[in-house]
This record gives sequence, C-alpha cells and structure tokens, in this order.
Amino acid sequence: MRTLILAAFTLACSHAAFAQEVIAPPAEPTPAANASADERTTWCEEYATWLLAMTENAASEAQQSQHLQVELNSCRTDPQQYEHETRAQADAAVETAQG
Repeated sequence: MRTLILAAFTLACSHAAFAQEVIAPPAEPTPAANASADERTTWCEEYATWLLAMTENAASEAQQSQHLQVELNSCRTDPQQYEHETRAQADAAVETAQG
C-alpha cells in the first residue's frame, strides 16, 4: 500500500511540477467519519495526493512522503472535517495553478 501511495504521490507531483494541467480532486463525495475504513482511505489517498500536488514546494522526496503520511493520517479520522479545514488552501492553490 505504501508503494501505491508513493507512486500516486510521485505521479501527482510530476504533473504539478510541469503544471500544464490542473489535477482534479476526487470526484466522489467526501465520506463521513463513520464510513468504512477502506472508503475513507481510498478517498483520503486521492484527496491528500491532490492537495499536496497543488500546494507542495520543492521539498525532498523524503519530506514529501512524510508530509503525505501526515496528511493521510489527519484525513482518515474524519474526511469531511479534514476537507473542510483544507479546502481554502486547496482552492487557493487551484487558482494559482490556473493562473
């Protein structure tokens, strides 16, 4: 699973680094805190990867991996609250990426 997360994060970062396209957040609705762990994890992996791709600076790969793990851990408990707390940051990053 860690390999999958790192691969997704690396892919997202490479797209953001070349920033010709805007990466979209998950299309699925945000799961509730009482949703299954698998549902929350899947959504959080997509959202956190997108969020970091939109906001991450030129940190080392190790720092990026650690930051992704922190974001995933924050998200899994209550994805709706996490999205609420990070959405302004994400929206600002999208506006910046779009020019």
